[in-house]
Amino acid sequence: MSKPDAVKLCAVAAVVAFAGCEGRATALRITNWDASPDGPTTTTYFVELNPLRQLDLVFMIDNSPSMAPKQEKLRDNFPRLIAALKNPINGSLPDLRVAIIDSDLGTNGAYSSGSCGPRTLGTSTSYYGDVGKFQMIGAQACGVTFSDPPWLEYTNGQPVNFSGEIATVFACLAGNLGTLGCGDEHQLQAFEYALVEKGIGNENQQKMLRAPANLGLVFLSDEDDCSAAPNDGMFGEKTELRGESASLRCVTRSGMCDGKNLSTSPPGYPTDAAFEAPFTSCQARTDACPNVLDGTNGTDTSVPTKCSPLRSIQRMADEMKALKTKPDEQIFVVGIFGWPLDDAEMANATYKIAPIPNPNTADTLHPQVYDAWPVCYDPDHQPTKIDPVTGFDTEAAGWGATGGLRLSAFIDEFGDNGLKFSICQPDFSDSMRLVGGGLARKMQNLCLPEIFTQYTSCIANYVIPDSAGNDVLDPNVIPVCDPQASIYPCYSLGSDPTLCPGTEFLVQLDRRPAANDPIKPGTKIEFRCQ
Repeated sequence: MSKPDAVKLCAVAAVVAFAGCEGRATALRITNWDASPDGPTTTTYFVELNPLRQLDLVFMIDNSPSMAPKQEKLRDNFPRLIAALKNPINGSLPDLRVAIIDSDLGTNGAYSSGSCGPRTLGTSTSYYGDVGKFQMIGAQACGVTFSDPPWLEYTNGQPVNFSGEIATVFACLAGNLGTLGCGDEHQLQAFEYALVEKGIGNENQQKMLRAPANLGLVFLSDEDDCSAAPNDGMFGEKTELRGESASLRCVTRSGMCDGKNLSTSPPGYPTDAAFEAPFTSCQARTDACPNVLDGTNGTDTSVPTKCSPLRSIQRMADEMKALKTKPDEQIFVVGIFGWPLDDAEMANATYKIAPIPNPNTADTLHPQVYDAWPVCYDPDHQPTKIDPVTGFDTEAAGWGATGGLRLSAFIDEFGDNGLKFSICQPDFSDSMRLVGGGLARKMQNLCLPEIFTQYTSCIANYVIPDSAGNDVLDPNVIPVCDPQASIYPCYSLGSDPTLCPGTEFLVQLDRRPAANDPIKPGTKIEFRCQ
């Protein structure tokens, strides 16, 4: 065997064995030995060729008033995520469960009316918005044949409870969320209520999560998280806060820049001065006040506090991790939120709190109010209609997003299994492809890192379980594809920047004429490389 062919053959071992091409083995045993004291080192890999491909996917979509254009971008580009989930060997989708939740958890009656006030939920009144319930608004018109359980299910290559394409049905359901939700968004706590919390009526939907399946948590929001304990006193009409937007208290009380809490003036709580700092110098506070959800008596947050009145980010992340026995392998978290578009924008981005024209024009006593300014703008909707008093462009801000410090910190809790994208992208095509590709690689990775070019010779064979579950070596070697020889199965190397970014290669397995024959579950490939 020539060296290039040997390198390619060993590549398949590397590609299938490593999740994300980052050295996290999915199903891998390695044995090393020396053929002789001075001889070459031989390494044997056993990798799963037909891994379990199950994905439970929960989308948290902000349904507050500023989200209309961003929701539309998601609906238009969700098919790219589904396409990227397909197995590059045979084009099949994994077994999918897809659910939608929104960011509206209300404010426990702190407001008597309006988007954050009480609402009718079923036959009762809810003071906690939609309480993390899976949303299937207009399900029948979207093609859902039955909505109990309240998620989309796709199994064995077929839709279970809907007709048509899953991407089309999802887009329809997402479009029915609307933008009348509470502007004090509880994005992170919505996941907690939906998937963890007991006694609030969500136990049936929590059965969505299958123990062996991978879990994808994806959120779309243009404001930072404002998750608070149920009896938190920080919301409601407060005369001392009439000079600032209703949601600014979520920002000033939960963030810090250059090591200084933003509740200290400037900007202060209540806000009494404009403030600006490099975005890279700012982060979410980690000193969460004790609260009833953490098993304590709670803290009076209706007044200024030395601790952050919002829920502990680490605690909510730990609750998500506890849903899986192997969270480092099974959970993938993606945020599309207020974040600079690229490294250049990050270097120049500012975290700014300053006056804007008061959206409530009936409040003639406060023609301007303090608010957080966007950290990014849609490139196609840059500020041009500048208010002469404040310098703020309300229309451009509607396409932009304020900095998501808490949302970013939540993603960071998941390390390499977390991805951040700017909601200010002109469209979400790239992020949807990358999200789908990342999720696909959690289930079956087919990427070749350059490090495996060190091998000089390799032999590869199938290992197929017999009826008793014992591994049986198939003596037939799997070669590199040769158009002249037409020997199958064989493999070749390609390029796909979504599935295999950077300098990695995509391994493509050609099984003609048996391409439509399923590979037996548990089948491995044994690779012996020097």
